[in-house]
Amino acid sequence: MQQKEAYGPYEAVTLGIELEVAGFKFYSRIAEGAADYRVKNLFQYLADAEIDHMRVIKEEIKPLFTPEWYSDEDLAPLAEYLRDIEKQPVFPTPEEADEIVRSADSAAKAIEIGITAEERAMAYFAYLRDTTKDETGKEIFTRLHHEEVKHLKMLNDLKKEISA
Repeated sequence: MQQKEAYGPYEAVTLGIELEVAGFKFYSRIAEGAADYRVKNLFQYLADAEIDHMRVIKEEIKPLFTPEWYSDEDLAPLAEYLRDIEKQPVFPTPEEADEIVRSADSAAKAIEIGITAEERAMAYFAYLRDTTKDETGKEIFTRLHHEEVKHLKMLNDLKKEISA
C-alpha cells in the first residue's frame, strides 16, 4: 500500500470506483457462465454488491473529497492514469474471465480470484479508513471494509462447500 500514500483523497476514491467497476464486470461474467447454481447465485450477489458499493462511493464519499476545480470530464483521464500507474490488477480482464468460465475447474478458479480480490479490497478500504481525517469518510470506509469481510467469508464458505 505504500505507493498509494502519494495519492490524494480524490485519487484514492477514483481508484475505489474503478475497483468496484472491475469487480462488477468480473462477478457478472462468472455468474452468467457458471454451471453450478451456488457459484452463479453468490457471484450475482457479489456483482449486485459492487453496484451498491459504487453508489456509496459516488454519492456518499466522492462529494466529501472532490476538489471544487474537478469536473466530471477530469474523471476518465484521471482514472486511466491511475490504472496505468497502479499496476496491481485485482480482477481479470473480461477476456480472462471468459477463459475462466470455459475452464474445467472454473468454479474453483473464480472463487480463488474472488477471494484474492476481496482481500485486496478489504486492505484498500482499511487503508482509506485509516488515512482519511474526515469522520464521515472514516465511517463509510469502515462500512465498506466490513462488507468486503462479509464477502470474503461467503467466498471461503462456498470454497469449502464445493471442495467437500
